[in-house]
Amino acid sequence: MIRFAVALTAAVVLTGCGDEQAASPSDPAGPTGDFIADDLPDPFGPDDQLRVVFTQDGVSFSATCNHMSGAVEVVDGALVVTGIGGTEMGCPGPGFAQDEWLVDFFSASPGLELEGQGFTLSDGDVTVRFLSTDDVIDQVELEGTAWTLNGIEETDGDSVGSTTIPPEVDAGLTIEGQTMLVRTGCNRGRTEVTVLDDQLELGPLALTRMACPGAAGEVERGVLQVLDAPVIEWSIDGTQLRLTNGDRALVYEAE
Repeated sequence: MIRFAVALTAAVVLTGCGDEQAASPSDPAGPTGDFIADDLPDPFGPDDQLRVVFTQDGVSFSATCNHMSGAVEVVDGALVVTGIGGTEMGCPGPGFAQDEWLVDFFSASPGLELEGQGFTLSDGDVTVRFLSTDDVIDQVELEGTAWTLNGIEETDGDSVGSTTIPPEVDAGLTIEGQTMLVRTGCNRGRTEVTVLDDQLELGPLALTRMACPGAAGEVERGVLQVLDAPVIEWSIDGTQLRLTNGDRALVYEAE
């Protein structure tokens, strides 16, 4: 089963760990680009995900909880990942065990075998196959898609703080023509929108006025910090939409 991942999970600080050992995108010995695990062993369940991204600075990987990264190189047919750091969110349910498994697996220098546009990693009896997102994800359209908010990010220098949206908080948006319908996590509203190549021009946002305590109020404040602007930036990667206003971003997933 192909599992689709959410880019960046919530947390406190993302630590960049690239150094001179990081694999170059032109290095023919190692994979480059964005990959999704085709299947996962225990402690992952059937609905869990794992996404791995190789860049010039190293490798990053995320599953159902934290987002981690490190320097990477290929040595004698093994993927050697060092300096692993990442976000520090408390993970309910099996998330903590899954994060431990990921760190152990990538720290163990698993054997690497390239397979067409994908690859496999093997450590002992465990083999995980990864497929290029170019093969498994069809990019969705901005307009006409129902988008669910999965994260709110804030950049401070080289660090990214990210907060996940609790499952009980309903936040999202839909763009139809020149109207954007918004669910802030507490209130609902709409605004006029003009879609440009990489920007959205927004009119004043008209919202209901329900009081928003707790997590719903925190999410609403984060949403309005991005959407309460005349112009914001947008981009889509696969099934993920990112809306950016300065150092803050909203990360949505297509429903």
